[in-house]
Amino acid sequence: MKNKKNIIIKNLSQIKDKKQILNKINLSIPLKKVVCIVGPSGCGKTSLLRSIAGLDKFQSGEIFYNNRLIANPTFDTPTEKRNFGLVFQESHLFPHLNVFNNVSFGLKDKNFKNIQKQTFDILTKIGLPHFASVYPDKLSGGQRQLVALARSLIPKPELLMMDEPFANLDERLKNKIRDITLHLLQKTSTTALIVTHDPEEAMFMGDYIAVMNKGEILQFDTPYNIYNNPTNAFIARFFGETVNINSKVKNGFIKTIFGSVKASNYKNNTDVEIIFRSESFNIKKTKSNQSNDQVKAKIIAIRPIGYNTMVHLDVASSANTSKHIHIKISGKFIPPKNKICYISIDKNYVFVFTYRK
Repeated sequence: MKNKKNIIIKNLSQIKDKKQILNKINLSIPLKKVVCIVGPSGCGKTSLLRSIAGLDKFQSGEIFYNNRLIANPTFDTPTEKRNFGLVFQESHLFPHLNVFNNVSFGLKDKNFKNIQKQTFDILTKIGLPHFASVYPDKLSGGQRQLVALARSLIPKPELLMMDEPFANLDERLKNKIRDITLHLLQKTSTTALIVTHDPEEAMFMGDYIAVMNKGEILQFDTPYNIYNNPTNAFIARFFGETVNINSKVKNGFIKTIFGSVKASNYKNNTDVEIIFRSESFNIKKTKSNQSNDQVKAKIIAIRPIGYNTMVHLDVASSANTSKHIHIKISGKFIPPKNKICYISIDKNYVFVFTYRK
């Protein structure tokens, strides 16, 4: 990812109203790639985007583009001179301009034929060439967001920043608009930074993901590595349905209600958190004669979620107590409610971390 045209953030910290918003952020945004910043509400992701855009001040750190300093606490290149595009949760289209004039607004070319060609080219890419003369109040929410995207892309920004751009769309429309947006970013070789609270959206959109919490970037990596090799318990829990159990290490193993989990890298008596992804569970109607690792559970409730199913189970944790868990599984092979089933685990989808309160 070493490229002179990367946007590089070094040790950026920000305090607002005596509260630490960003804490020593280091981030490199590779050229022609999509980077998603994901995290819970209030973790600082929008504040980071606004700092990069030049909309917010910060107390320490530096921002570089093309090996050139564009911002620090005492120097700030104006937002309009950074050639960065911005798309917000609201489309903010000009209500008195039609789609053509909204999209072409940022073009500096004075030749109308060139303006017309560029504008219709990008309208065609987002599937709206026949809406050129339509005004924003006649567009759907998804169409308005696509027009806002086209308006931001047409001046060919060095970096396109999008802050929760799909949050106001219903789920079906959101998936369609996300797909169109991703293909457009790829076709135009645009470097993009997308802020989202949705881990699934970050996995779908990002070439790289920066996971944030409490003003810090916890992990920056590819979606595959974020999901399969999380560096701490927060990240493992944040991406997908999980079952979490606290325990202690004894002689290199951790005893759980699902059987023993190897923990050779931890000292004896270390308090640990074991995180099981939904994919780690395998449910069978009958007990296998060839496996000693199956545990008995009772199905309490079944909730279909499209192709997936959320299963509520009671698993015996001792002679007289049980633990209630939720597991999301794919497919429709589910034993009936109130029936006994047997669970085994795939340890490739089990993570162990030192327990932190």
